[in-house]
Amino acid sequence: MLAALTGVLLGCWHVVSGPDHLAAITPLATESETERDGARVGFAWGLGHASGVWLVGLLLLAFGSVIPLELVGAWGERVVGVAIIAVGAWGLWRARGAAEHEHGHEHGHGHEHEHPRGGRSALGIGLLHGVAGSSHLYGVLPALALTAGARLSYLLGFGVGSIVAMGLFAGLFAAIVGRLPGSRERVRRWVLVGASIVAIVVGAIWLVLATVG
Repeated sequence: MLAALTGVLLGCWHVVSGPDHLAAITPLATESETERDGARVGFAWGLGHASGVWLVGLLLLAFGSVIPLELVGAWGERVVGVAIIAVGAWGLWRARGAAEHEHGHEHGHGHEHEHPRGGRSALGIGLLHGVAGSSHLYGVLPALALTAGARLSYLLGFGVGSIVAMGLFAGLFAAIVGRLPGSRERVRRWVLVGASIVAIVVGAIWLVLATVG
């Protein structure tokens, strides 16, 4: 029980304290119509993250030193950096489309607005984060010092904590965006622009640090 609780707490702290995590999820959460939709995107990211950590953890526990953990983590961080930049670029593209949509309504020839489903994207990006190096530090390495049963409990708790924490964060973020004053579409568009720019900057820094490190 103590191992599982420790895993939950570390999982929660890990996902909400990582700027790469928050930068990747905020553009997707911004596109959510309600806090429930935002929470679903966050839960999807958390599930992907937990799956990546569980995969690496089980492989490491099963095969030990055979797996080049540092090499996998280094390349994983590079891929994560590229993925965050891609999310930011996608967000800017979505914001541009929203601006054209708003302009079309102002001139009386609007079209049906499509709201994307970010769950699959969030799941994939979370999975990449789960196999990256920083996740090994908090999600896998502490389990090596525990007994066999406690290891599994800790890894399970870490995954559950990451799922719940990111779901709550994304839902709260979507709720805040939805309650900002002004035109709903215009506010969401400008928040999306800001979140996307932050994602590109964080992703670029992440990629540089992973490359030079």
